[in-house]
Formats: sequence, structure tokens, C-alpha cells
Amino acid sequence: MAFLLILDREHKVLWVKTKSGRADKDWGLPEVEDTLNKPSSRLNVELLAKQAFIPLKANLIGKKIIFDIFRNEKPLYLFLCLGKESSEILFDLTKYRDIQWMPISCTKEAECFSTLTGKSIIGAYHDILLPGFDGRKNRFHIVKNGYGKKDIDDYNQMILQDNHKLIIELKDQYNIYRQSLPEIGDYTFLNNWKGLPMAVLEITGVTLKPFEKINEYFKNSDNQEADGADGAVEQYRKYFLKWSKKYNKQFSNNKSVVISQFKIVKKFNEKKIDYLDLS
Repeated sequence: MAFLLILDREHKVLWVKTKSGRADKDWGLPEVEDTLNKPSSRLNVELLAKQAFIPLKANLIGKKIIFDIFRNEKPLYLFLCLGKESSEILFDLTKYRDIQWMPISCTKEAECFSTLTGKSIIGAYHDILLPGFDGRKNRFHIVKNGYGKKDIDDYNQMILQDNHKLIIELKDQYNIYRQSLPEIGDYTFLNNWKGLPMAVLEITGVTLKPFEKINEYFKNSDNQEADGADGAVEQYRKYFLKWSKKYNKQFSNNKSVVISQFKIVKKFNEKKIDYLDLS
């Protein structure tokens, strides 16, 4: 059998209910029959994925041999649903029962899914998506940095060009994704619109404030130029309003936001889908 690690662009992972249906807590990675044992061609691997979840239209971006809890080798293929959030994908999967999404950061070393340990899954994820990044930690976050391709691309460029020293995110975004808030020393992965990592940031400071206070925070912070603060606040307001509407949340000036200071510790060249060697 081949295991499929399927991510949306927020790097939430698709899990399915085990066929035994023993208990609500029994979830596993999507799994397909590997008729060729270890497929040697890209086409064969993608056909395996389509046997299980045809509507996903996900791209294969990496393969890793991992070990199950019995130390047996198992092939794991990582698929990325380019530019899609889990809510969009779930709409396509309504005819399938017993599926759910969870952030990959919720996979703990001691947890096992379909005889695979959380540690082995996290390791495969790092090896495929973060080559050359040695300072790995299990605790990480994805920057929730815009609504739509243009917003995200513009935001990323400001950060990568050192024109932006703060990350501001709605606390509601962490709640709905069931992710813990950043802490000093955590890593944050800056992804492009497709979901591929562009940089690794290390969190150096975290503050919780109501949204109405961020203009004041901009102007008083040594890490952010006061010039353009009003325009930045309005951009955040527009983004948070769009996000809140999409998820049926109410946005107001007293909504809590997470203000993170950071330093860039690693930049990646933007990958092409064919860049990784799957042989």
C-alpha cells in the first residue's frame, strides 16, 4: 500500500476514517493500492492518488520512504493542492464520507496514524518541502498573510525585501485551524500562494492586541516604520473582513490580533513542480 500526504495551501493534512470504524479517534492517511509496489514513474503515482480522491487535482511534489511503528519501510507521497484551502477542497469531496483536515503541526511524535508515527510524517514533510533547512523543530506555523494570490505575493515580497518587520494575524485564524499561538523561538513558514515555502522565519516577539490598537503599535514599534501605517492598517482590515465573511465570523475593531516580530533565518528559491526528483 502507498500512503498519500495531501496538503492544502495552509498545510492542513487530509485524513480519512479507518475502515474498521472502531472509534471516532481512529483516523488515517489516505491510502491506495500500490500495484507496482514502488512506482518508478510520475504518471503511475498520480494514478494511484486519483484512485482514491479524483476531485482533488493535487500535484505530486515529493516521495519519501518512511518507517512504520514496526520498522517496515513504507512509501509516502506528498501531494499539494496548489492555491486551494481545505474548505474549497471539501466542497469537491462532499460525496465522500468520513474525511477531515487537521494541521500537520498537530501531528505529535507519540501519535500513530495507519501504523505511521507522527515523527516519521513530520520528518518526511520537512525533507520534501524544506531541503537545506537544518534547524528543524516540530513546532511551526504557517503565515496567514493575505486573501488571494496578489495579496499574498505582495505581502511576501515586503517581508523578503526587509520592508516589513511585523506579522499581524487574526487570533480567530488560529482558533479555526486548531493551531496554538506562536511563541518566541517558534518557526514560521512563509509560503507562496501555491503553498510552497519561500522562507523560514523565527519568531522573536509575540503580542496580543485588539485590532484598533495596531496603528498605535506600528507607530511606537522600533521594528516598523511609522510611514504608511494607516495604509497598512486598512489593508489588514480589508483582508480580515474578507476572511471573516468567508468563515461566517464577525469582524470588529476589538477582535484580538496576534502581532509577531521575526527574523529571516532561511530563504528558498521558488520551486517548480518538476524540480524534485521522484525516481
